[in-house]
Amino acid sequence: MELSITVVSIIIGALILLKFARKFTSRILGVLFILGLALGFMYYKGLGPFTENVADIQHLEDKYCGDNGDSDICDCILKPAQADMKNRFSKSEIAELGDQKIRAAYVLKKSLGASKESAITCLTSKLGVEGAQNRYKVFLQDFVPIENKYLDFAGEKARELGDKLKNEVKTFKENKKGIDDKY
Repeated sequence: MELSITVVSIIIGALILLKFARKFTSRILGVLFILGLALGFMYYKGLGPFTENVADIQHLEDKYCGDNGDSDICDCILKPAQADMKNRFSKSEIAELGDQKIRAAYVLKKSLGASKESAITCLTSKLGVEGAQNRYKVFLQDFVPIENKYLDFAGEKARELGDKLKNEVKTFKENKKGIDDKY
């Protein structure tokens, strides 16, 4: 008799845990789905971090080759990448990249990869080996289109969600004894 009560208790406990796990999983999947839709809409409409095509070579030239730009990055990284692009694509194809963000990012990635060796050599001649690696790394990190304020916002929201879940689990654990006493 005691064995059957134990089995029934385990089954009821498992069902309760499954109920909470299903709710928890569906909430997380729902949040991720809504977040994906929001990011897709922002990308499609060009809002937030997607306002400009940061992978467009013209945008990068304006940023690094202007008066307040970084001449090392301009001369050693962007100019060789731009020369590589001009060798592979026509002027009209390069102009079209300004409107096609994904394609522009892919083409720029390929051109940066093709010209990386000459860029590192140029930076090494100006800054030394360690300085060249650091400067190239800084350029790639700066090139990422998501600004730190958006990453901080996402991190803050994730922490809030984590705190909310911790509080919900804590509340459940505190009330669990009351539920268990009723069985």
